Amino acid sequence: MPHHTPIYTALQQYVQHNKLRLHMPGHIGRGMTARELQPVAGIDVTEVPGLDDFHLPREIIGQSRTLLAHAYGAGESYFLVNGATSGLEALFLALTSEGEKVLVPRNAHRSFYGGMVLSGAMPVYIPVQTMPEPGIALAVTAEDIRNLLGQSDKLVFLASPSYYGTTCDVEQIAQLVHESGRLLLVDEAHGAHFNFSPQLPPSALQCGADAAVNGLHKTLPVLNQGACLHLAESLKGSRSVNQAVSLITTTSPSYPIMASIELARALLEEKGAALLDQALDYAAQFRQKARSLGGLKCYREELLGVPGVKGLDGLKILIGTGKTGLTGYELDRILREKYQIQVEIADNKYILAMFSIFHQKQDWDYFYQALRQIAQTVAVAGPAEPEMVALPPYPEVVLSPRQAFKNPVKRMPLKECRGKLAGEMVAAYPPGIPCLLPGELITAAVQNYLEYLQQTGARLQGPEDISLRHLSILDV
Repeated sequence: MPHHTPIYTALQQYVQHNKLRLHMPGHIGRGMTARELQPVAGIDVTEVPGLDDFHLPREIIGQSRTLLAHAYGAGESYFLVNGATSGLEALFLALTSEGEKVLVPRNAHRSFYGGMVLSGAMPVYIPVQTMPEPGIALAVTAEDIRNLLGQSDKLVFLASPSYYGTTCDVEQIAQLVHESGRLLLVDEAHGAHFNFSPQLPPSALQCGADAAVNGLHKTLPVLNQGACLHLAESLKGSRSVNQAVSLITTTSPSYPIMASIELARALLEEKGAALLDQALDYAAQFRQKARSLGGLKCYREELLGVPGVKGLDGLKILIGTGKTGLTGYELDRILREKYQIQVEIADNKYILAMFSIFHQKQDWDYFYQALRQIAQTVAVAGPAEPEMVALPPYPEVVLSPRQAFKNPVKRMPLKECRGKLAGEMVAAYPPGIPCLLPGELITAAVQNYLEYLQQTGARLQGPEDISLRHLSILDV
């Protein structure tokens, strides 16, 4: 029933038939001071009769969850109003225990770390394959997982697709994991649309994953924070997952977010294939024209050539700046200030643009013309970039993320940190793979790499002191 939207329909009926609200929230449907927010306030209600209960769904929310599961081919699906982060943390909390070892990608989203803090799980990190130019982390290989499976107690976590739209060979990995008697869980935050077009990579569930988390708001017409957790038949009815989702979800769930999820599901079921095929056709036309952008480069084949990469989301457009003399930050600034175009992210050597089913051909054309004009005004051969120094071997995990989180930290000069345990993450961009995580031993190789990052002024994520003159270490 693609057109069936029980939550949104019930909200419409509530607005039509209730004159006086004597319940939460305090804006009572009409007290928003900004007129832009007023239309949403009308359906921003609480769990009154007829609107079901998020934590004990027996009516409209339960019905809508069933429709969502059917649309995604899941055994069971959950609405998430705290983003994909809450779904990933719920899986860790439900399916891992204190001290259990779990395979996770080294460049996993921070929610993986949060999940391990909550559950007490101990990570075994999977190496991540990178594309040297422009230096981005893209995928893990089935071979690396095969080699590490014996170190996992019962779970393997993947992140596929990557932020840049590349997918792992989830089907082969699922087969390996299941043959070993373990479960495969996938952070599919950026792949919520995969299920609705054969031109896109297959979804994680289609490839055999036992659970997948979609950040619906990232690629679909869903309000920010709108996401979902899908369970395959192997985990359907899991009491521990149900309890974990409830435990970390607010008792005041957003009905506008849930309604937007439901409406997006209905749209995708009815028109998703046509809308996505049209968008992907625009993407193919753009890539064809982008071959003539001079010093700017639109990556595609290079992404697919990285070990472990199986597929690519055509709506993610990665533009390299290597031969223009511009940095990605400068290109981002020019696009924003001169053309009023805001891309998803910029780094030293690239920008990433995300297109959706709602971008029209004129949007693609405008983006191309802006890039073409910029390319015509810059040099065609910029100065050579210094080679990135390879990451040091992954440090020993001495304390679990949970143990590290519970320990006090102190600041110490970087030159004195060798042999200490890290109290914070340090990741350089590119490639965005942490060289150090809380609870890990700071080896000589890691210290030397950190000193290199300090000397080169690398862009960092994680450390409180981004100059790296000091580092937070565990006070143990």
